[in-house]
Amino acid sequence: MRCNLVSTTAWLLLLSVPSISQQVSPSGVAAGSLGCRALETYTDGELKVAAIVFHQHDEAQRSQLAVLLRDHSGEMVEIQGEDGKWRRARMVRLKSCFGRGLLLLTAPAPFSEHAEFLLRVPAGPQTH
Repeated sequence: MRCNLVSTTAWLLLLSVPSISQQVSPSGVAAGSLGCRALETYTDGELKVAAIVFHQHDEAQRSQLAVLLRDHSGEMVEIQGEDGKWRRARMVRLKSCFGRGLLLLTAPAPFSEHAEFLLRVPAGPQTH
């Protein structure tokens, strides 16, 4: 029990120091990013493109994703899968499917259907 308390205290201290660990929100998601879930993934080897249909990770983030999709549709974003690498992708709001987005990126898709990932809009100028 004491060992668990010591390790928990050490982990909390690491989270509170920004230079050691990235800032984490109360939901456990890194600051500036949004947790999402892949619904469908498609890869075209000939065109060398992957398409990912996605939505928010949980219901509490629905409005955040709606604003992000509305304000940044057509822009380049970054996604991070289980491997920890950030990849660039073009994000598009699916107008015919409320609360869903589409990511277009270089094949192969970095994760499969139902995978969870982080999405962020990088700072600086965006290209359409």
